[in-house]
Amino acid sequence: MLRKVFVSGLAGSALAAGLLLGAQGAQAADCSGAACYKLVKKPALYRTVSKTYLARPAQTQARIVPAEYGYVTENVLVQPAQTIPHHRPATYSSVSEKVMISPPTQRWEVSRDMFGNTVGCWVEVPAQYGYRQRTVEVSPPTVEYETVAAVYVPRQRQVMLRPTQVVRETIPPVYETVQRQVMVSPGASFWEPARY
Repeated sequence: MLRKVFVSGLAGSALAAGLLLGAQGAQAADCSGAACYKLVKKPALYRTVSKTYLARPAQTQARIVPAEYGYVTENVLVQPAQTIPHHRPATYSSVSEKVMISPPTQRWEVSRDMFGNTVGCWVEVPAQYGYRQRTVEVSPPTVEYETVAAVYVPRQRQVMLRPTQVVRETIPPVYETVQRQVMVSPGASFWEPARY
């Protein structure tokens, strides 16, 4: 008759060792039946996990952009516009004209007639005319104005096209990802009945 004996603690361990040795011996001796066990080992289970961490935070850098200069061409006034007057003198000509030298008059004349009588009478003296030369103005004096245009000379000068600027640039943060193995379940060893 088969008896089942249950032990615990150190005695159980010793018994298990004995059963192991007995099982090996029984297997070596073609062991069969409920008294044979085999040791089963299950390896630990691992999985890979990823973790992202901040390797470098965001940064702001200031960059100085120097001023930009260029040249422009412009006309510079050298001589302003002028108005020059040109005077034209009057022109003259000589003309001959008839003029009265003396106006008509009357004079009293005393004479004798054919009979020897003294006779007095008024005698008409006509006007006396003559010719004289005189200078007359043909055209009056005039002033003509001449306009002289202004004189410009092209000249280059340096101008600032863009002032000095400070440009701030933001460098984004840098993240890195690392992987590591994590145990999901530890390995185990246990006895199970041997089936032959």
